[in-house]
Amino acid sequence: MIYIGAVFLLGALVAIHEFGHFVAGRMMGIPISVFSIGFGPRVAGFQWAETDVRLSMIPLGGYVMPAVEDADEFLALSARARIIFALGGPVANILAAIPIIAMINVLSGDLSIYALLVAPWLQAGIILKGIMLAIPMIFAQPENISSVAGIAHAGGQFISVGLVGALKFAAIISLNLAVFNMLPLPPLDGGKIALDIMERLHPKLSRAYAPACVVGWIAMIGLMLYATANDIARLAA
Repeated sequence: MIYIGAVFLLGALVAIHEFGHFVAGRMMGIPISVFSIGFGPRVAGFQWAETDVRLSMIPLGGYVMPAVEDADEFLALSARARIIFALGGPVANILAAIPIIAMINVLSGDLSIYALLVAPWLQAGIILKGIMLAIPMIFAQPENISSVAGIAHAGGQFISVGLVGALKFAAIISLNLAVFNMLPLPPLDGGKIALDIMERLHPKLSRAYAPACVVGWIAMIGLMLYATANDIARLAA
């Protein structure tokens, strides 16, 4: 049951990330056709104005699809709009972590204004710094990368401690999502931003946008399959 709770929390954090993209997109006047938690075939959902809000079959993340005909129409949007659209998800995850950390402080017995309004930002900064310092280890030791199965298992251990453990898991994963998605690798948000900046410097580089994202997706799928196989082997041992 605790592992189901961990998967639910992970899904909620992914939803927050994608909602950040949705809000940023709408702020920039970008219409959204699909808001999906998961990938692949649509399992359930509803229509919200022009947006199909759906739960999809493969629980490996989510996506927000602008209502454009093709990549050329998307690239016709201003680079500024595309950059803000990409930033929306990571920013939402960071902002979501702040009240979660404040709740941890309250449950730990600190009811001061500092613990509620100031400390969470500083604590989030410390966690973000630790995550960024650990990134080189991902490339040095790729066998330590976790899939959804590994994250759910770790989350179950946090949740078994109680509410504070569940909140710590949520805050850490939310901040991890923010940092991971800002890596300058297509098709992650950071990779898209890097391509948008390069396009502003050299407009002809826009031709590399779609191919880079396709190659990135293939690499990400391979990495996730590798991580899932490693997690299953570790959990079965």
